[in-house]
Amino acid sequence: MRFVHGFTSSVLWIIAIPLLLVALARVLPFDGVVPLPHLVAFTPWATLATLPLLIITLFSRRWVLSLLLAASLAGFLYWMVPFFTPPETSTVADPADAGTLRVMTVNTLYGQADAESVVELVDSQNVEVLAVQELTPAFEEALADAGLDDLLPHSFTVPADDGPAGSGLWSSTELTEVEQLAGTSFAMPSALVAVGGTDVRVTVVHPHPPMPNDITTWRTELAALADQVQADKTPQIMAGDFNATYDHASFRALLGSRFSDATREWGAGPAVTWPEGSRVPALFALDHVVVEKDMPVSDVVSMQVPGTDHRALVATVVVE
Repeated sequence: MRFVHGFTSSVLWIIAIPLLLVALARVLPFDGVVPLPHLVAFTPWATLATLPLLIITLFSRRWVLSLLLAASLAGFLYWMVPFFTPPETSTVADPADAGTLRVMTVNTLYGQADAESVVELVDSQNVEVLAVQELTPAFEEALADAGLDDLLPHSFTVPADDGPAGSGLWSSTELTEVEQLAGTSFAMPSALVAVGGTDVRVTVVHPHPPMPNDITTWRTELAALADQVQADKTPQIMAGDFNATYDHASFRALLGSRFSDATREWGAGPAVTWPEGSRVPALFALDHVVVEKDMPVSDVVSMQVPGTDHRALVATVVVE
């Protein structure tokens, strides 16, 4: 009997330790050390797993483990509930209004995404600004052949022949004061877009991923982006593959007190976007539309695009 009791305790602890580590990673105010950025990405899933395990430990009278799991679950719920809580003023905005901007972002997996599907989404979703990551010259040509320039005739693109470094920005209206964030692994172009009577700087975001052997590049590129957008007093919208979830401290530092994650603001749950199209379902919300806190958002949805491992993310942003 004692053996069974000890074996059960060991099994429960073995299951619980990864969940407790995720909770610890999430509560820390930094994530620039391996394996913190990889652990914290599992916060939504750890939330789901912690509740049944807590019930089992309570019935098994493992009080120390129950206490640790209860504290972790309280933290998880505190972090996750806002994703399912729409603001009281939440309404569906009309993308046709002059003061709104329908934004879409998609990572094309080295330009392997189906260009016609991307253009069809732009058309069906009334997209006015498109942010593309991992843009190649061939994919840019494929988008043009599929009719993207007829829908969004203005563009600022920085394609790359090999690897994930290319990015592009398309708009239904003129792009002015085009810029590119310097010193990053992947291109991050930006430009001013006129929305009603307001000029908004839209930036395509794609920092280096947090590879186990190179966390520093990921962290410093997000920090450099934060410095740039925080210093610019122009109204800002950022869209792209941030290679980070809301639970990453580096992503929340980018938001600061000025910006909001559109998915969290809309309150319809986390929009998981990666990895898509594989045997493993999409698990992580790496793709975001980030807006000023005083810009309400509406109709934030993720959508499948054949040929890529990311789901596209679309949001309506109310600028005025």
